[in-house]
Amino acid sequence: MRRLTAPSLTALSLTLALTLPAFGQTLLSEATGNWAGASNQGFYFRAQLSQNEDKARLTIWGGRTDGVPDASGDPEFDNDQIALGASATRQALEVLETGNGSVLQVVTEFANEEAEGRSVVQIQYLDNQYTVVGYYHLSRSYNPGGEPEIYECDVDLWNMVTIDNGQERQLQPVASEELNASDWTFSAAFDRGYCTRT
Repeated sequence: MRRLTAPSLTALSLTLALTLPAFGQTLLSEATGNWAGASNQGFYFRAQLSQNEDKARLTIWGGRTDGVPDASGDPEFDNDQIALGASATRQALEVLETGNGSVLQVVTEFANEEAEGRSVVQIQYLDNQYTVVGYYHLSRSYNPGGEPEIYECDVDLWNMVTIDNGQERQLQPVASEELNASDWTFSAAFDRGYCTRT
């Protein structure tokens, strides 16, 4: 997975409590860009992250080569549990431009009475599919009277490699359909064995 950095200038983070008319949900963040990156030779997109009870919903409008689409009509992509919203202190979309085009990052920072941390889902539009290409999770569990217990998992689905709490593992190759972001949920990396539960 490419190391997580500050969002590109094309990302627009909204922290105001706006309401999405299509879904009647609170808009947490919005980002726009072009899947080809700075060359703008690919499809433009508009992504929105909204609150869905204790989950976060990701919707994406795309398919245009002449400019960023409006958030109107049916989105091309809609996943109503892409991330966990419970205990979230910040949820935002960021666009990271790489040599392989733009990567849309769904960032969740969280804190509760047991732990605090951060998770990031990385998505690219590849071969007409919204594909999860990376996942990152870091948590610090509180340990009264001692040092916090730290768990970190960094998954590179381009190369099917995970560094799970310091241990690098080669993952079994999977068909691209198995990395379809439509089927990705907040617990998918753990459910699929890319990261281990502690």
